[in-house]
Amino acid sequence: MNEMKDLDDQIRNALNHDENKMIGDPNDGLRIDQLMLSTLKTRNKFITIIALVYSLVFMALGVWCVVRFFGTDVTKELLMWGFGFSFCMLAVSMLKMWFWIEMHRIAVTREVKRVELLTAKLLSEMHKNAAK
Repeated sequence: MNEMKDLDDQIRNALNHDENKMIGDPNDGLRIDQLMLSTLKTRNKFITIIALVYSLVFMALGVWCVVRFFGTDVTKELLMWGFGFSFCMLAVSMLKMWFWIEMHRIAVTREVKRVELLTAKLLSEMHKNAAK
């Protein structure tokens, strides 16, 4: 881990002030609200919107099932509403997991782009130094 920190420091030292400002602080990631909004700016925004709508629908159905569950005394209906609630919460959980994976993908892609920028700048500097 210490070797990676040394490499980060070497890369930072090789860049000028404007380049360092452009790539930002390596310890600074997007805040959670920025990550959530960034999912709506990708090429999958239509699927993200559908997932969010379905998540809200399943949450509302789950609340409806639990209200009906506590409002009945018949065993068969208790089982039916309990399974309905379980299914809805499972669906909400799966959609939320997909959403978090999508946010993670965006964050990783952002970091890879930072590394690509650093690599391009360092290669440019190496070619300038080799030409001299």
